[in-house]
Amino acid sequence: MTKKLLALIMTFVSCVMTFATDMVVKQKNGETFRIDVKNVKEVIFNENDNISDDSTEVNTSEKFLRFKILSDSTAEFIGLRKEAANEVIVPAKVRIDGKVYTVTSIGDAAVDFNNELTSIYIPDGVTNIGAWAFGGCYSLTSINIPDSVTNIGSAAFYNCESLTSIKIPEGVTSIEDMVFYGCSSLASINIPKGVTSIGATAFYGCSELMSIKIPEGVTSIGNHAFSDCSGLISIKIPEGVTNIEDYAFFGCNNLDVVIDNSKDNVIVGKDALKDCKSVTYLK
Repeated sequence: MTKKLLALIMTFVSCVMTFATDMVVKQKNGETFRIDVKNVKEVIFNENDNISDDSTEVNTSEKFLRFKILSDSTAEFIGLRKEAANEVIVPAKVRIDGKVYTVTSIGDAAVDFNNELTSIYIPDGVTNIGAWAFGGCYSLTSINIPDSVTNIGSAAFYNCESLTSIKIPEGVTSIEDMVFYGCSSLASINIPKGVTSIGATAFYGCSELMSIKIPEGVTSIGNHAFSDCSGLISIKIPEGVTNIEDYAFFGCNNLDVVIDNSKDNVIVGKDALKDCKSVTYLK
């Protein structure tokens, strides 16, 4: 690195001495400015500045955060510049090449399989949490999801086995596949009223869940959605649910299921309710 800097300095000085005229400097953001090299007294290169070749990434005040530009005014948090971090605070705004962008998204696999991560703060204004965003972060115990979030991608919290509770914002309309797969310590979770579907293996292996309320708007429960939720003792399936897919409650040996419908109006997949302690149809 030192040799490269020295060569760059010597090249610059040589140009100044040879041409002794104006020099146009073009920045990474495309802007240019003119320097009268006759008036240049000193050139300083900071060897500690690690400037990425990708102009969509930037060092914030927390040096290890990485971002990508999404539009003229928005950016996405895409990960860390170091392998591990205990606590992460994602800023609401970030400056990239001198311009301020609002952070509106957490990218796919942004902090996946980070074994050191214990807590993360997501600012208000973020609307999307990408697929596998925190998948495999088995030490994660604390996360706030702001009310602005409307989408949580598949496997976003896959195997976050230390996570004990989570609040899903009201704007979320779908519980995606594998989103809480293997969250074995998850004891409390709300499913907002606007949700219409619960994806395949969404809560697979959430063995600490004792009860969960499925909102009236839900129409389908995916295959293995609650498989091996051995702690579940009661659940009421609303009238709007017309499809309970294969193995949806497989291995739920302590579960009393109440279905607010008749057998004729609900398609029950293979072994979907086989292991349940009891199944009652209300109509």
